[in-house]
Amino acid sequence: MSYSWPLQPFDRRHPVRAYFNDPRISGDSRAFHFGIDISAPNGTPVYAVEGGTVHLEDDRAISVDAGGVEFGYWHVVPAVRHRQKVRRHDLLGHVDAPWLHVHFAERRDGVYCNPLRAGALEPWHDETTPKVTRVVFERRGKNVPAGALYGVVDVIAEAHDMPPIPVPPPWDGLPVTPARLRWRVLRGPDVVRPWRAPVDFRHELLPRAAFHRIYAAGTRQNHAGRPGLYRFYLGHTWSTTRFPDGNYRLQVEASDLAGNHSTLTKRFTIANNV
Repeated sequence: MSYSWPLQPFDRRHPVRAYFNDPRISGDSRAFHFGIDISAPNGTPVYAVEGGTVHLEDDRAISVDAGGVEFGYWHVVPAVRHRQKVRRHDLLGHVDAPWLHVHFAERRDGVYCNPLRAGALEPWHDETTPKVTRVVFERRGKNVPAGALYGVVDVIAEAHDMPPIPVPPPWDGLPVTPARLRWRVLRGPDVVRPWRAPVDFRHELLPRAAFHRIYAAGTRQNHAGRPGLYRFYLGHTWSTTRFPDGNYRLQVEASDLAGNHSTLTKRFTIANNV
């Protein structure tokens, strides 16, 4: 079931400044972003994408139960009452200061889903290509030279995407996460470790307990005027002893929901027996 945007115009894309499963870091708290942040000036009207029964979760959070599907609208000053019936495109409220966005979420049978997936929020199309900017090997948080790997190491990729529609200041030019990362290992022309995708944000919200399995130390979320840094575990405690000593190539591919993708190759040498 597809649905339109919660902002006017309903049939046009709006700038999205934060994606589904982006990192959310506050003090000791670590969690995945359970929706998307649609950029809008404070005071912007917010409308129901589907009709149903209103639930006021708190004084700035509204959900609409559409029968098996719930849509959430956060950082919104309500213009509706608890348990009020609304129709599609009825006014729900206005974007609250100082947030400059509405956090929009979709939950089906109690599970949060990616609103930007095909067949959900429409229209949505993405012309940007995610980038893998760096691949490193670490052991207990310290860098391990790629020219002499041995024993157990962590394989970490730094990657990001950019919103296809420019976001207004002060959130302009900030990265978002790719929808998927996968990697493989080659030796000469041969694939010695086939593609595996340890990071997949395309469908459902990941459990909070998985945060430290997905995001490596040093990961930062975006803040106004300060870009985040997304560091992903490709292999956590990956054993190099599974392969003979020698020279290899590690390929990492980052992709988005539209299938746009790019690849970075990292050369490394295994030296367990040297």
